[in-house]
Amino acid sequence: MALIPTKDMDYYQRLREDVMIPKDNETSCLQDYVKCPSGECVHLYRICDTIPDCDDGFDESDCLASKTDDQPSESFPSGWYNPYLSITKNMEIYHHFREHVFRDLGFDRVKGEDPPDWVRFTSFSRTPDYSVLGKVLQLPKQEKFAFGHQAEDFILQCTYAGEDCNSSEDFLVTHDETYGNCFTFSPDNDNVRAKGTGSSQGLSLTLYTEQNEYLSVYGQDSAAVVTIVPQNTMPFPVESGFYAKPGTVTAVSLVEGKLNRQKPPYGNCTDHSGDGQHERYIQRMANYTYSVLMCETACFQHMLADYCGCTDTDTKGGEIPKCRFLNRTQVICSQLMRYLYQADLLPCDCAPPCSETRYTMTISQSQWPSDVYLKHLLKLIKINNPKTTKVNDMQSARSNLVRLEVYYETLNYQYTSEHPAYLWSDLLSDIGGTLGLYIGLSLMTVCEIVNFVVEIVKAFWKSRKNRVHSVHY
Repeated sequence: MALIPTKDMDYYQRLREDVMIPKDNETSCLQDYVKCPSGECVHLYRICDTIPDCDDGFDESDCLASKTDDQPSESFPSGWYNPYLSITKNMEIYHHFREHVFRDLGFDRVKGEDPPDWVRFTSFSRTPDYSVLGKVLQLPKQEKFAFGHQAEDFILQCTYAGEDCNSSEDFLVTHDETYGNCFTFSPDNDNVRAKGTGSSQGLSLTLYTEQNEYLSVYGQDSAAVVTIVPQNTMPFPVESGFYAKPGTVTAVSLVEGKLNRQKPPYGNCTDHSGDGQHERYIQRMANYTYSVLMCETACFQHMLADYCGCTDTDTKGGEIPKCRFLNRTQVICSQLMRYLYQADLLPCDCAPPCSETRYTMTISQSQWPSDVYLKHLLKLIKINNPKTTKVNDMQSARSNLVRLEVYYETLNYQYTSEHPAYLWSDLLSDIGGTLGLYIGLSLMTVCEIVNFVVEIVKAFWKSRKNRVHSVHY
């Protein structure tokens, strides 16, 4: 599911391959080009990029001074933390972030992001695996969808409980910033339900990774990233996905669990995402069931927008720009927000949902396809998709084809429900019982005292009467 930024990379490739040579009657170069003493016109990106382009080497002749001038300035000016004191006033947090967390990307000598100065981005990146370059491209939404895998190419075979499913009608297409186009199995037919257990009664897919279309740092690995979520729940493949690698069949057996939480005053769950203040910061949040991860992700984007003036994802309407690698203030701010988010210091009030469905997964893999099945598989996929003609032997099949099977291990589900341990009725009952006990004891005590007094009076009166009789006789 890798993003394939063909257009942007081709633009820069032309800058590398084309050297403009002015005609005899031309004395200057086009905008953003520099004229060499030998006559060529060289793009600004190609000056001091360690690769000579002028015949006389002019473009690389005075680069030592340039590198000295381009050394990074002070990353943290005095009082840099002042805009963030409304989040926390603990100065130890800012000191720890500056000394131990902040990572200088090393892009001070990169000359531009639009289009990207790829030679310098790759030359000066301080991440050996170039992982930070994944968000350099700032492509429009339409181009992202166009450059990513298409459903008809990516999904070669699809069956559910033995019945064919449609790759264009039964899958909802969304875009992820890391993995590009994602496809969620979400058929409109309500009759599509699990009627049995085992792989024959579940979802079976054959996927085509199209490795021949991968580009540079955007194609470091080849696999399908899989996320299992309940219906109408937003998938987060980066946070909760797992890899299904080519050349294997990945079997995922599920056990469903349902959790019911109590609302206040017995718990802190919620049925919705609050007042919706974060929802505009994630374009794909609409119409999804509330989850804690969705709320926290949206809150993080909210903080980026408020404090950094940018986000690292597409927002509704695109009114908030993406964070830039060459804007040092945004780099510091975005890394600080990420640090505060991971330390649970951002003011995100994300209560758990009152009703939640979870899946316990058991994942197993085996090598696929087998030697005897290969010829049948190649025949089937070439009928479904002509692009698979490049898959013509075992090596290419095990490099590009993924088999995925998702099914229920059991049709039973585990239900966990919270119940109040002490109700108001229980409290009133206990109070009444206690009062009854104390009142009962009090009445008995009063009666006993009255009886005691009466007995004393009777004894005194009897004693006095006996004395009177004795005197009379």
